[in-house]
Amino acid sequence: MHRLSVIVLIFTCFIILTGCASMMTQTSQYKGSDVMLQNRDVDAVIKKVESKKSKAYKKKDRVLEYLDLGMLYHYQGDYVKSNQLLEQAEQAIEESYTKSISKAALSMLLNDNALEYSGEDYEDIYTNVFKALNYLHQDKFDEAFVEIRRIDLKLSTLEDKYRKYSDELNSSKNKKTDFQAGTNKFSNSALGRYLSMIIYEQEGKLDDAIIDYNKIQEAFKVQPDIYNFNPPDLSDSLNQNAAPTLHVVSLIGSAPVKKEREYHIATSKNQLTIVSVDETIDPVIMFWPDIDPNYYFKFALPYIVDNPSVVGRVLVKIDTLRYELFKIEDIGNVAVQTYKIKEPIIYLKSITRAVLKGVAAEAAKDEMKDKNPGFAGSVMGLLTDIAVYATENADTRISRFFPNDVLVADIPVPEGEHNISIEYYDYNGDLLYTDDKGTVNIDKSYLNLIESWQLQ
Repeated sequence: MHRLSVIVLIFTCFIILTGCASMMTQTSQYKGSDVMLQNRDVDAVIKKVESKKSKAYKKKDRVLEYLDLGMLYHYQGDYVKSNQLLEQAEQAIEESYTKSISKAALSMLLNDNALEYSGEDYEDIYTNVFKALNYLHQDKFDEAFVEIRRIDLKLSTLEDKYRKYSDELNSSKNKKTDFQAGTNKFSNSALGRYLSMIIYEQEGKLDDAIIDYNKIQEAFKVQPDIYNFNPPDLSDSLNQNAAPTLHVVSLIGSAPVKKEREYHIATSKNQLTIVSVDETIDPVIMFWPDIDPNYYFKFALPYIVDNPSVVGRVLVKIDTLRYELFKIEDIGNVAVQTYKIKEPIIYLKSITRAVLKGVAAEAAKDEMKDKNPGFAGSVMGLLTDIAVYATENADTRISRFFPNDVLVADIPVPEGEHNISIEYYDYNGDLLYTDDKGTVNIDKSYLNLIESWQLQ
């Protein structure tokens, strides 16, 4: 009987863990994509992602599906298809956020992986950036301006978005302490202003272009947490009497990723002591009314990690002359900084869920042992612990195909045909890749925008 019970226990554990797969982040669709992109084989990555749609992208992951494919089609140069998918992503983000507000109280009881993914704020913002770029490649300036205005609107309402969500969580009967959002340190995108500036410059609206130029300088001055590097020199765009301006935009590096950090909770009377397995994080003591002593719980939190590029220098070669590109946006850093707005909410929500679930599990174990003394009760208790442990993992969903950095250069170039290529060098000065654009006709009546990428 003991051996049979062990077999039943193992089988039951397998069923529990299989059932918990829906509460774990799926990443099979990304396997090998880095190498494919390094080899410039975007078609292969698209095929792989498309083939995994039914397994890796559930309905609750539709935002990820649209973002991933939307960015891949952008790199492929199919700007119409890219915008169709990015538009779907933006709509799905908005719908998912609306649902999260209405179900805020319930979300405290569920693992975030079981909920619909509503996107990271940086994903939402740069969806509009890349939609604008897609429109610029199609010479649709009015549509691009709509996207740029959407960037400004989202940045101006970012803090209010999470204040509203906090208010909903604070209305829940399960909350023990007040939810509060972090502070938004990102209110002005230099890259968004740059796209607006070059449109105004092309349309001959110099006064408006100068306003955007000044806004770019301001972005660097007043947002040191976001722009911890020097601004690029873009003054050539404002010289209406010079030769046509060639605008070069380069995308480098891989998207930021999410990782998981484990925490443990020990209870005393009306108090929690929270300790991270990461020794660089100090323990936290938190008042928690009505909690009994001698409970021990575990939970996990996601955190965003910047993914710096191996590219150390980017040059554009125009005929026989070379010009350097300079960084205008650190998307990875924006991802890290904007995540801090909602991080306190996720932290407290995860603690609340872990305590509620843990206390309920302990009560259930005691009842099972009372009704089933001996080995059977112990087995049931162990199964309960396994179920609780297996469902406490961090939601590490994040799109994988945004670049990490955006570099630009504005270069006066005489009208006519020119041989143009973009060269990517590592930090040792070794050439990684040359993106040969061939013969390009520079014409003052066109925007003269060239985009290149090296996602390493």
